[in-house]
Amino acid sequence: MQYKEIKFSKVPRILIVEDDASQRKLLVKFIKDAFECNILEVSDGLDALKIMLRDKQKPDLILLDLMLPALSGIEFLGVVRGRPEFDEVPVVVCTSVAETKETRGLMEGWIVGYLVKPINRAKLLEKLMSALQDIKFRVSYQ
Repeated sequence: MQYKEIKFSKVPRILIVEDDASQRKLLVKFIKDAFECNILEVSDGLDALKIMLRDKQKPDLILLDLMLPALSGIEFLGVVRGRPEFDEVPVVVCTSVAETKETRGLMEGWIVGYLVKPINRAKLLEKLMSALQDIKFRVSYQ
């Protein structure tokens, strides 16, 4: 599928929460090469919460690393899922931590996808498009 052919009824806002600058840069490149969107980038969970709570920048989708300084990805999820205004924002985890029963149990119902680094471009875009199609702005094909 050519993602550039997909047009959204509004430009999606994607929040990338990743402490490794090279990983953030790679995620941004994969996404921007695939489709038009606004990307917000932060290096830890506290900065992500500041953007969402203080700056009132509600993302349409969050890409989240689990191993973050100051506030871990799971702690961040706990705060976000405890707030009704963010309860339906889809979250895709992109982490070096292999998915286990324990991590799956901790995040059950909180995430829509789980990717293990190194991130595969095709799998990332597949998870993102699936999540974006399920939220309020639907895709339409030209």
